[in-house]
Amino acid sequence: MTQARMASAIALAFWLSSAAFAADLTTVDNPENLGFSAARLQRIGSWYRARVDAGALPGAVVAIARNGKLAYLEAVGFQDNARTIPMKPDAIFWIASMTKPVTSVAAMMLVEEAKLDLDAPVARYLPELKDMQVGVEKRDPATGKKEIAREPPRRLMTVRDLLRHTSGLVYPPQFSNTAINRLYNKAVFEPDKTLADFVASLADLPLAHQPGFATTDPPPRPG
Repeated sequence: MTQARMASAIALAFWLSSAAFAADLTTVDNPENLGFSAARLQRIGSWYRARVDAGALPGAVVAIARNGKLAYLEAVGFQDNARTIPMKPDAIFWIASMTKPVTSVAAMMLVEEAKLDLDAPVARYLPELKDMQVGVEKRDPATGKKEIAREPPRRLMTVRDLLRHTSGLVYPPQFSNTAINRLYNKAVFEPDKTLADFVASLADLPLAHQPGFATTDPPPRPG
């Protein structure tokens, strides 16, 4: 497992809370008193243990709290890929992508205030992206050279797609080094530039896959 995958898995486990924060909370004897199903909370640990056993991640710490009280805290798996150090609730992790949960919470606050529609096309809010097309790598049979053709999306990307990484927007070469990923080096993402500059720079880039699908999904069939 790569460090990036390990970090992503642990960041997901910390999405609701962290062990350090959990240590300052009062643990309740019965999570039902906080409005949680004890039986369903136990399914969380079972799910993570299955992922650890399958080798999908080395370990995780999961904490769930409400109203300043801790309903659930469990350490699962190991702190290292070699599986020599058991995971502990107060384990310290290197984590990344923590702006994602913050942004997601902010977005859902706007949804609650009826200021944001999850299923609206992104172009409603960012009109610069209304004409983005999907890039498809094709090989020229005569020269053998790969080229990127563009085709219209089967549906427009939505706000929900942005939140769940199914928009078709991708990173520059980092986890993947395809020709389309390399085009994303053209995206303007510099300290002296604005978010408006960044969004505008995406407009001419191709989406890496059809909106609504993850990069690990099989290619969608027409129709």
